[in-house]
Amino acid sequence: MDWKDLDRLRTPGFGFARRGYDRHEVDRFLEQLVDWLETDAAREIGHLAVTRKLELVGKSTTHILLAAEQAAEELLRQAEADIAELRRQAQDDARAGREEADRYAAKVRDEATAEASETIEDGLRRRARIDDEIKELDARRDAALERMESLRSELEATMEGHRPVATSSQGTST
Repeated sequence: MDWKDLDRLRTPGFGFARRGYDRHEVDRFLEQLVDWLETDAAREIGHLAVTRKLELVGKSTTHILLAAEQAAEELLRQAEADIAELRRQAQDDARAGREEADRYAAKVRDEATAEASETIEDGLRRRARIDDEIKELDARRDAALERMESLRSELEATMEGHRPVATSSQGTST
């Protein structure tokens, strides 16, 4: 019999005889118990107590480790949920930033297009004024040239009328 097993001592499991337990079994059990108590009982009971305490500590440690593992898994799930939420929020912020940048770019592009159109229209107006001035200057030049031609003709006619008449005797004195 293994006396280290205290549960066996608590319930020895004697067989039943007609009038109670089998007497030979009870006697044999008690002899073994006495022998054990006289020799190694104290050491084995101490060892058994330490072993039981270690088993209890092991169970407690297992329970603590399981609880810690469950807490870690819950923290991991929560961290993953938080990360997913932060990622979604960052994506929303990035999308909003892109949309705002696109709106700003469209506004700047529209303003630049309007300014360019205005500059082009202003240039075209200035060109038309310059073309008109050139036409006017061309007309004034042409009129001045005509007037000069007319004046030249008049001057030549006047000069022809004031030229001395050529005489046949240039050597005659008067």
